[in-house]
Amino acid sequence: MNLIVLIALTSLTALASWTDLRKRLIPNALTVSYACGGLLYHGAAFGWKGLAESLVGGVAAMAPLLLMYVLKGIGGGDVKWFAAFGFWSGASFALQLVVHSILAAGVIALIMLLVRRIGNREKKEAAATFPFMAAVAPALAFLLSGEF
Repeated sequence: MNLIVLIALTSLTALASWTDLRKRLIPNALTVSYACGGLLYHGAAFGWKGLAESLVGGVAAMAPLLLMYVLKGIGGGDVKWFAAFGFWSGASFALQLVVHSILAAGVIALIMLLVRRIGNREKKEAAATFPFMAAVAPALAFLLSGEF
């Protein structure tokens, strides 16, 4: 992974995580600008082949999350964020991030369930939710740690 792509991916993740954790929203301006940037970069740097690989990356990253969105497991901003990520990273790395993020979300959900059960045995409450970027950011850090 080259430095330009690494900077784009880490800044995209940091900005989206910040807004998602604070406002539970990933702005369209962020995802659209990064999506366009990824397509332009790969098209300019690698020609039609780079543009095609970038498009495949965006679609591959977004497709598995559409079902989660339809089932109301994640928001539309998360789906668009993954598309933008895929435009920069390509299909293989983006799909690895999808899998690791879902696994990280499962671990977070289990921890939340355990904490609720231990702390509140008598009351029944609605299920707690959390921003998906809370799982994506550590998953990306884990994947990038293996890149170097």
